[in-house]
Amino acid sequence: MADWEVDYVKMNSCNSPDQMMPDGFEKFSRLLNGTGRPMAFLCTYPLYNSWYANPQSVDWKRLQNNCNLVRALPNSHSFWGSVFNIIDGYKLRNDILPKVAGPGHYNDPDMLVLGNNGLSNDQKRAHMGMWCMFAAPLLISADMDKVDEFSASLLRNKHLLAIDQDKGGHQAEFVKTRNDVQLWIRKLDNCPIGWAIACINTKVDGGPINFSTNLDEFKSQMYTISGDKFELLDVFTGDIFKDVQLTENFTISINPSGIMMFRVNPYKLVYSYQ
Repeated sequence: MADWEVDYVKMNSCNSPDQMMPDGFEKFSRLLNGTGRPMAFLCTYPLYNSWYANPQSVDWKRLQNNCNLVRALPNSHSFWGSVFNIIDGYKLRNDILPKVAGPGHYNDPDMLVLGNNGLSNDQKRAHMGMWCMFAAPLLISADMDKVDEFSASLLRNKHLLAIDQDKGGHQAEFVKTRNDVQLWIRKLDNCPIGWAIACINTKVDGGPINFSTNLDEFKSQMYTISGDKFELLDVFTGDIFKDVQLTENFTISINPSGIMMFRVNPYKLVYSYQ
């Protein structure tokens, strides 16, 4: 593989005995590193393990030490039920997956299915937005000659890409669901330091939801935020949505299976780890 100048290796686990997978992947990781050529290594064996019901069945630290990317949830397909199932899977295992992610070892929610005509434009935004919130590798499973312009604009969106590629490697954390809207927050390290927040309308029918919230509702268990004022940048349009104080309410309209997503830039920031 080194002689072929391979940059990215995905090792699958189909039909392998569960008990052999950890040793097998670790050995293959050592062999890749022994070539002297940097190659991103994607491990898939949690996907074939019963970890979802029993997280202790996977040695997550061992995965971090041997794998650059980890697939732990089902494959993505070009329809909203599949994409949302992965998002919801990250929500349900919010206690495990954000702790596994970090520089050099990221969770992989599987490939982007933009450009395959199976998603509405709102669903495409939610798909791309949440993959960036998850600090996911952005591999595209589509014929690039046939990708529609709306999907292409998302793939080129500099605000989304900056969030995805933030050097801190923090994975978004699920905050809560309220009035059919999921709330997510991701800490960002790149200058200016701040956060990304996302609100997903989990309903697939009906009209838009007018949803009122404030930044104080997004406080995670990892850190607290305070400051005089915060700028909300709409990452899809590039426009400043509003400047708000921490507890100041703002209202957004979210289409069914749609998303509103902001970069939160503090004017003055104090954050402390609890």
